[in-house]
Amino acid sequence: MLLSICDNPNVLEVLRIIKIVIQIIKIIIPIILIISLSLDFTKAVYSNDNDLLTKAERSAIPKIVAALLVFFIPTFVDLIININSNENAYVSCLNNATREKIDEAYVKEAQILVDEAKESLSRSNFNLAVSKTNKLKNENEKNRILEELESILEEIEKKEEEERKSNISTVENGYWFPIGGSEIVEINGVKFAPGTPTATGLTAHFGGNDSVHQGLGGGHGAIDIGAARYSNVIASKSGTVTHPTANERIDYPESSIKPDANGKYNCSGLVANSVTIDHGDGTVTTYKHLYANTITVRAGDHVKQGQVIGLSGSSGCSTGPHLHFGISVNGKAVDPEKYVSAANPRP
Repeated sequence: MLLSICDNPNVLEVLRIIKIVIQIIKIIIPIILIISLSLDFTKAVYSNDNDLLTKAERSAIPKIVAALLVFFIPTFVDLIININSNENAYVSCLNNATREKIDEAYVKEAQILVDEAKESLSRSNFNLAVSKTNKLKNENEKNRILEELESILEEIEKKEEEERKSNISTVENGYWFPIGGSEIVEINGVKFAPGTPTATGLTAHFGGNDSVHQGLGGGHGAIDIGAARYSNVIASKSGTVTHPTANERIDYPESSIKPDANGKYNCSGLVANSVTIDHGDGTVTTYKHLYANTITVRAGDHVKQGQVIGLSGSSGCSTGPHLHFGISVNGKAVDPEKYVSAANPRP
């Protein structure tokens, strides 16, 4: 929906300036001409110069006529136009070019943007409407429209929430990358983090050929994801939790082990907070080094893909915050990189 030219506040602002300039010209130029004429006569009289007096008399009539023309012609032209056509666009625009009409035009423009935001429930349209409304000088209209925008924002947030929920697919096409997004979506009291993973970089691959795992004795039946502490860890696929049980600890403290002089690591007595999920098709996923007391599930719980099961940390035998993510098929550890991908985290 577009404003007509004569309802456009920006056009009216320009016309208002033009009207002011015309008014100034109507007043200033006649005054200048009259002052010029007065100076001519004053100079002639004081100098007692007949030639100057004659010259002043000759220029008097043209200057007086010019002053009258400058003053009256714009008014006369407007009068003729008004008599001939009250619907003339020029007349309409000029008549609307007042401060009051301009303020009304700004309100109308803001209201159109509000209506567009209401119809589309678009966040960008909403932000544009808010920006335009906040510039209104009419406080009553501004407050009225802002109240309307508050209700529109509620509708937009509801729509966005539904869209986020719809992203949690009921049909699982594959394994999700186990690091969740930063934004939580709550459905029936269950938290999900289906957005873009907050971390995707691997610090160790399957097989354990890196220096840390060599220092631990070699071998690594999982991948390590360098997730910052407190990152959302999500179920890679729906299944049933088998660990931890209701009686098992989930409060093991953080650690940051260092190698000895021979590059070896001592993990004696260190236990990681972890979760294991059986997916019912022979595959099991494991999530280790979770932060103490952040695990939200227990053995027997059924979890859905994308559901938050805890927060990342550095508990147990760990050199720093990360997630140890493992997959086994029929009891045999397999390379998780064949199942999950940082490039396509939510297949």
